[in-house]
Amino acid sequence: MQPIPYLFTILLCLAFMPLSGCGGNEDTQSQGSPGSFFVKFADSIPDTPKQRIVAHLSQFSPITVLDSSYGLNRLDSGAQVLVFGDTGDWELLQNTPIIDDASEAFTLRTLTLARNIKAIFAQGNPGSEKNLLSNGHNIGDLYAAYALLEELGFAFLHPLSPTVPEQLDWSIAPNRHEQPHWPIRAWHIHTQHPLELTHVLNGWGPNGPDDLAGWESLLQEWERFLEWSVANKQNRVEWFLLMADSWQEFADSDERQRRLNTLVDMAHQWGLAVGIDAPVVFRQQHAWTMVRQPGGELAQIRNAIDWLNQAGFDYFEIEMGFSEFTHPNDQLMLSWMNEVARYSWSQYGKRSYVKVHCTQDQVAENFTDPRNGDPLNFNFLPYYADPLLGVMPHTVQYYDLEGPAYTYNNSNFTFIRDYMRLEAGRREVLYYPETAYWVSYDIDVPLFLPIYADRRLYDLRLIAEDEKTGSVIDGQVNFSSGWEWGYWLNDVITARAAWNPMPEISDQTTALQQALLPVVKPFGHAAERVSDLLVRWVQKQQQLFIEGEVNGVKPHDPALRNAQAYLQGWEAWDDMAKLAGMLETQPRNMGLLDNKNPLIPKSGKIDFTTELAPLLSTTTNELTLLLEEMQTLQEDIPPQGLPLYQELKDAMEMTTLRAEQVLNLYATVNAQSNADANVHLNLARNALDRAQAIATEREQHYRVDADRIASWDYNPTAYHFGYLWSVRTLHYWWRDEGKTVDRPLNPGYLNIMDPVDLANGETDWVEAGINLSRLRHLLSLLSSDSSWFNSLMFEPQQEYQYPPNDLRSRPDWYYPLP
Repeated sequence: MQPIPYLFTILLCLAFMPLSGCGGNEDTQSQGSPGSFFVKFADSIPDTPKQRIVAHLSQFSPITVLDSSYGLNRLDSGAQVLVFGDTGDWELLQNTPIIDDASEAFTLRTLTLARNIKAIFAQGNPGSEKNLLSNGHNIGDLYAAYALLEELGFAFLHPLSPTVPEQLDWSIAPNRHEQPHWPIRAWHIHTQHPLELTHVLNGWGPNGPDDLAGWESLLQEWERFLEWSVANKQNRVEWFLLMADSWQEFADSDERQRRLNTLVDMAHQWGLAVGIDAPVVFRQQHAWTMVRQPGGELAQIRNAIDWLNQAGFDYFEIEMGFSEFTHPNDQLMLSWMNEVARYSWSQYGKRSYVKVHCTQDQVAENFTDPRNGDPLNFNFLPYYADPLLGVMPHTVQYYDLEGPAYTYNNSNFTFIRDYMRLEAGRREVLYYPETAYWVSYDIDVPLFLPIYADRRLYDLRLIAEDEKTGSVIDGQVNFSSGWEWGYWLNDVITARAAWNPMPEISDQTTALQQALLPVVKPFGHAAERVSDLLVRWVQKQQQLFIEGEVNGVKPHDPALRNAQAYLQGWEAWDDMAKLAGMLETQPRNMGLLDNKNPLIPKSGKIDFTTELAPLLSTTTNELTLLLEEMQTLQEDIPPQGLPLYQELKDAMEMTTLRAEQVLNLYATVNAQSNADANVHLNLARNALDRAQAIATEREQHYRVDADRIASWDYNPTAYHFGYLWSVRTLHYWWRDEGKTVDRPLNPGYLNIMDPVDLANGETDWVEAGINLSRLRHLLSLLSSDSSWFNSLMFEPQQEYQYPPNDLRSRPDWYYPLP
């Protein structure tokens, strides 16, 4: 590793003498000696990527940055040179074309020039009009540059932490050509959740919107994510814009516009177009809405688009309805969508898109389904919109477009696939899946679910197959919701699948193995074994978490008989949705106490001994075997791969321990004697305690300040805690233990949500002339703090402490076993 002062010298040289070179000048007759290392950049490559590339390479040996006009034939014998972009050196190739005309395609070529000079050329093409930028930056050159860095040994896996090799691999001689399958490959950071970049992307510093210095300090994290986006071949980035009554003045301020402009300008340096999700009337989760009062809605929409345009965004996204589950009059909603599409295009030449949710039971009463004349699913209302409006059909969680999906009152997502095929060719269509859902489902438990990566690859391969019959879409936007605990793996594979879904490979397992190659490369000689383990982990999750298959037998109805339904977290409003039979946003399970509850119908119960216990014990045993196999590989992992390996291993162990805990909590409730119950409760508590030790240690390795993403603290979102607070505390684990031991009747037990703030924001919620916010306040005064009403309708004033209410002192028959 080179001393830090030398790296500073390189960066200063690039900043102040970008055309003269570092370590030499144009007047020198020849540069270097055998083994000398040079780089040369085309003038078209922006300074920021150039500086990042030089900084990466300078960690290994001094490099000389050649002036763009310096001829490679002047280098001394044995020199090695990397050439980024079209520098005019192709006469050395005797007029051999390096690249075709495909948009964003790139080529890496290796040549041995006279005097044994090794030159590796990395060059690409600019984007098409789908890339939206006209700033002269050639994103294809950057794709080529980062493909070359990967050939040399770098890995861009976690979006905020590149993996650096022990040494550069100069034995490489790449000769490859690539071009994208789809023209649009966008990354949506779902900042309605309190994620790594939620503060900076909403103009906040760690201490709030007035913390300008703190906000500026977070820009380096945004820069690293932009680099990751290019390294993983994306060409658009976007996020959700937020607002709240307590900081509304800043939300609409010129200062916020200035900060947003800075974020956009930084992305443009990387050739990335930038979009913003700013709904029309969608109030859910602190959304920044265009229309905020009745009357003059079209003027409010135009004013909002003017404001967003001044913030620099390249395209706009909107949402339908007031929330995922509620909507205004369909004709009114259609007129608003059309105004967004027409005004943004006619006034600014900018595109707009609408998210198509996967909820059910909402009907557009004034429109019919063009396929069969049935009442139209409200989410499909954009079919009747102006063709200028693009659509983003959305699926949630890891379920694919073909198989089961027991969520959001669905049995599958085939209707989303059908809608995409219906709209393909009529308007821009972008498939919009997820690689993490967050809210009590996956990363915040945490569960390690690389099945996300497998199903995202599966979907894109399915869509590519559909396109053979003419249903050609324009690309993918992926919904990303956090990167720790191995969730970067899902994002890497999903991003790259949008570039190349590998349609030539017929078998999904083979395609997944191929997609895992960049993920496991840092593991050196153990890479193939890690890949094999990950594939088998995915296969077990397909069998157990989706299909509920035990010993080769699938249940007749897996809706209550899949492992995901039991290992996921359950918070108070998940329980309430299940009790109400509506607004359910995750797979339904048989709750810990359901078999003992005479009010729950038989259809909501399954037999513990014959059905649930085999599922949970098989899940625990199968995951344990794979974890043990993973643990044996540690001594074969090279140093640069150890942090990633340890993270994956910890994530696997947490998932295994969660399965062990849940199995034994259910066994405790269903035990035939206190003695048996005591054995199982000991096992469950032991699993939680071991998981707590792992979570506490892993937090030391988060790529950002752990308190920003794992503490109980006010932030721009409707959640007053970071997205990994529930991992720091193991909240969902403690809630399940508390249900098992104390058997509370109140579904608001350990509630952490404010349902009014989530649904409507901090301002008053008025529906049909009734101020629901004030009504809630009045009813709360008539109820005790521990009442069902208050525990459900308000988040706690202070963070819970764990174990809650001295839980480990109960039940009276419990005693710890050795």
